Amino acid sequence: VQGEIALLITAMRRTSRYGAHGRHGRHQEDEGDILQSSFFQLKDILNSITELSEIEPNAFLSPFLEVIRSEDTTGPITGLALTSVNKFLSYGLVDPAGDMAAAAIENIADAVTHARFVGTDPSSDEVILMKILYVLRTLLLCPAGVLLTNESVC
Repeated sequence: VQGEIALLITAMRRTSRYGAHGRHGRHQEDEGDILQSSFFQLKDILNSITELSEIEPNAFLSPFLEVIRSEDTTGPITGLALTSVNKFLSYGLVDPAGDMAAAAIENIADAVTHARFVGTDPSSDEVILMKILYVLRTLLLCPAGVLLTNESVC
């Protein structure tokens, strides 16, 4: 999880360092700072525990889901967050027997189905759309996928 955090923070810094303020100017900078600070808070939490199972899945998923939901992030950064969530699901980091697993799975489904990002070019945007489909596929096939409600699946 810490490796994925580092990847996203680096990508977000690189994007803002080159002045990619997009259509929202200062608002996008503020949102980027908020998104980055949530990753730094998660990093602090992860450094204070010995096992990932000591925290609820939503605690380590939330910053990634915020990036996916943010309309001010670029496609490549949204793609990195989608890839991270896909890895977490593939590696079984959401234990279906956990108390908050159902809520975490629902949050993932909601974030991915409501993904927003700043489009760059059609081919890059299509890659992000494919990543959305991959996460949804993994979500349905992973052990915790049985916790999805009928509403989420439809």
